[in-house]
Amino acid sequence: MTDLKTTFAGLSLRNPIIISSSGLTDSVGKNKRLAEEGAGAIVLKSLFEEQILLEAEQLKDPAFSPEGSDYLEEYIREHKLSEYLTLIKESKKVCSIPIIASINCHTDSEWIDFAVQIEEAGADALEINILALQSDVQYTYGSFEQRHIDILSHIKKRVRIPVIMKLGENLTNPVALIDQLYANGAAAVVLFNRFYQPDIHIEKLEHTSGEIFSSAAD
Repeated sequence: MTDLKTTFAGLSLRNPIIISSSGLTDSVGKNKRLAEEGAGAIVLKSLFEEQILLEAEQLKDPAFSPEGSDYLEEYIREHKLSEYLTLIKESKKVCSIPIIASINCHTDSEWIDFAVQIEEAGADALEINILALQSDVQYTYGSFEQRHIDILSHIKKRVRIPVIMKLGENLTNPVALIDQLYANGAAAVVLFNRFYQPDIHIEKLEHTSGEIFSSAAD
């Protein structure tokens, strides 16, 4: 049989087939099945910063004091993180292949501490997906690219596991950014994150899911 062993981000893989972050990797049972079917590595479904913040905002009550709102937001953060750490630990128990955690964020405030806990939970590597639309009319050219470098640098100071950077598709000069990411310690770079495209049902006048699968144009 052909030897398909390879390396990625410093990790030894039995083959180059890596299951990317998606609904396919959001449970221990699914990850066990993927490993049994021959995957080389698994990237867990992302822990989303914006989802945590949105849930906290939806649960806020105008009657709450600012301190109460802050406590609620922190509780939701910790609850989601606890669930994610459990997913890492339990997946590691049943999978003999590398388990890569994934964080989808656009700031580096709480995520530095989260990265430390993810390493302690046993993740073999950490993928950072920095997703944010630049809609500010006062946007300073280059600041979004610099945010990638800053977040990477801050995380690398706190964790020893490989850090992988996942890029969006709308960068003006991805080659220059990738060069800077490697210079600042990125173990690998993943190209390109595909934006979720919602649609509108013109008869029912409501939001619907867009196409899930890639097209030939992609």
